Amino acid sequence: MGNIPSDQVICKCLDLLDIDSNRHAFLDYRVQKLTVAALLKLMIEAQLKQRRNYFDITEHLRSSVEFQTCVGLPSISAPQLSRRLRTLPHTICQQLFLDAASLLQELTRDGKGIPGIGRLRIVDSTELTLPQMAGQWAYYTRNKNAVKMHVRLVVADPDTAYPERIIPSTANVADSEVVMDLVMDDDAIYVMDRGYAVYGNFARWSEQNKRFVVRIRQQGRTEILNERPVTDGSKVLRDADVRMRFKQGHEVQTVDLRLVEFADEKGKLYRLLTNVYDLSAEHICEIYRHRWMIELFFKWIKGHLKLVKLYSCEPEAVWTQMYLALTAYVLVHIVKLMTGTTRTPWQVLQLLRVYMSQSWEAFLQALGRQPSRSSRGRVKKGKRGRPRKQQPKLKPARLIVR
Repeated sequence: MGNIPSDQVICKCLDLLDIDSNRHAFLDYRVQKLTVAALLKLMIEAQLKQRRNYFDITEHLRSSVEFQTCVGLPSISAPQLSRRLRTLPHTICQQLFLDAASLLQELTRDGKGIPGIGRLRIVDSTELTLPQMAGQWAYYTRNKNAVKMHVRLVVADPDTAYPERIIPSTANVADSEVVMDLVMDDDAIYVMDRGYAVYGNFARWSEQNKRFVVRIRQQGRTEILNERPVTDGSKVLRDADVRMRFKQGHEVQTVDLRLVEFADEKGKLYRLLTNVYDLSAEHICEIYRHRWMIELFFKWIKGHLKLVKLYSCEPEAVWTQMYLALTAYVLVHIVKLMTGTTRTPWQVLQLLRVYMSQSWEAFLQALGRQPSRSSRGRVKKGKRGRPRKQQPKLKPARLIVR
């Protein structure tokens, strides 16, 4: 851990990340004030507090003496911060994120994953749109510039899911092009959507004993080898052993897998290919249902950490902010687990923002505070009589504000 003297909440959080305060031999050469360590602390605080721009970041630093002590920097100008962020190699922030993810992995090593299923690793990607002029380096379509963040999400338990690794790219990189760099370990079941349905990859993963559940398109052709019995009244429509054919170079090869088809509450058909045979078809459906957790994760970081609001549209700055936002996300989960609170990550982040400049003891008291009311509050009663079939007629409004 670092040697941060302040008892401020933000200083304690930054201390958990163990940011090296020593000057970088190359990146801090001839740098007088804004070292790599100071820059990382400033930007992590900005992600947690949701600071809108460089001006907010620099003015907050000037206004807080304790935060100046925490960062090791009395003040900095917005142009200096902008230039430094554009030239900082994203690998520095990447390593910071990986170290934080390793700490969270250690804290969740006893997690059993989803009950009856085990640990899951969900793979998917999300897009970030860039401005028309400043983002031309990431040209995607005539009316869109965008980048992608390919994520491997670990589901340690039903309440804890965190990114373990990401691969940034421009938006025209297909999901299937980078999936082999995300499916690495064999201690969990990988869950993916239709964009990752490449039969050659399925064959390779089966040979390597890497278990997966992947949704395929409805028009995907399968050769039925054996039909498995399906429980009456179950949402499972088919459970069968199938053979898939694919081209590998100039040769046609095959891979034998398991096909599970089911329909949701709205009658929509889902077709899943998997090499998991020791679980029931209902469990396979349940595994794919948990793929929605990565969609909630994308919504969380875009909504609560405002990843859609980029400080800079330069390539290196974009990759850097991705890693900084994910580090902030992981840090919230680390605080949640280390404090033992039962509050949700969003509630923990809200309290972190409120008590950011206060003492750690005050923050812990707020985490453990019980609600003052246990009632449901006033419950509205329905109106008596027959329900109105037509909308009430309204008179034209006349309002003059002088």
